[in-house]
Amino acid sequence: MRSRLIFVLLLLTGLNVLAAEPETAPQPLSIAPQPLSIYVLRTGESLQGPHVTTYRLFEYAQQRGRWILPDVGYYDTGRLSEQLWLAGGGAELARGRHALWTEELYAVQEAGSATHNQRSLMVWTQFDFHFKPRLTGQVIVYPTVPLDRSARWGFDTDRAKLEFKLHRKLLIGPGYNSTACGGGSWQNRPFLTTTLLSRSGNYEFWVERTPGGAQIQVRYQLVRKGF
Repeated sequence: MRSRLIFVLLLLTGLNVLAAEPETAPQPLSIAPQPLSIYVLRTGESLQGPHVTTYRLFEYAQQRGRWILPDVGYYDTGRLSEQLWLAGGGAELARGRHALWTEELYAVQEAGSATHNQRSLMVWTQFDFHFKPRLTGQVIVYPTVPLDRSARWGFDTDRAKLEFKLHRKLLIGPGYNSTACGGGSWQNRPFLTTTLLSRSGNYEFWVERTPGGAQIQVRYQLVRKGF
C-alpha cells in the first residue's frame, strides 16, 4: 500500500512539474542583499518488503550573503525512538566560475529511548561544480567528531553525483553515497537520481542500492527570498 502511495505521489508531482513554467537548473546560492530561506524535506523507503520508512529529515536554514545562519534540522530512522537534532551554521568560503565551496559546522544531539543521548560535531563540506551548461556535479562529505564517550567517529559521503540537464525542467545522473562509523565496515550505496524543477521547489528522487537491498529516496528543496 505504501509503495502504491509513493507511485501516485511521484506521478502527480511529475505532472505538476511538467505543467509549471520553465525553470533553470539548480545553481549555487548567490550573494544576495536580503535573506534566503531554505527548506529541505527528505524521506526514504525500502523497496523490498515490508517497505518500511528508512529515515525522515526536515531542515531549515537562512543565508545572508555568504553566511548561512541559523541552520537547524531534525532526523529520525522512521521511529521516534531514534532521533537526531542538529543546529549550526557556516559560510561560502570560495566561489569561482565553475565551482563553489561551502563549509558548515553542526552540533548534534541524539534523543529517543533507543539511543545513548550521544553528542557530536558534524563538519559539513560541500562542493558544487558547473562543468558545462548542461552538466553539473556535487560532492558533500561530513566527518563526525564525538563529544562524549558513547559517541563514535564517523565519515559519510552524503552524495557525490553528476547530473545532466536532459530538459529545461529535468535532470538525471548517477551518484554515490557511503558511510563508515566507529571502525565498522564501509557501506557503499550507489544510486541513480532524477530531479524535477518547478516554481514550487525542486523534487529529487533516488533509487539507491543499500546493504539490505534497495531504497527510494524523495528529496525536496525550496529556496525563497525573505523569511
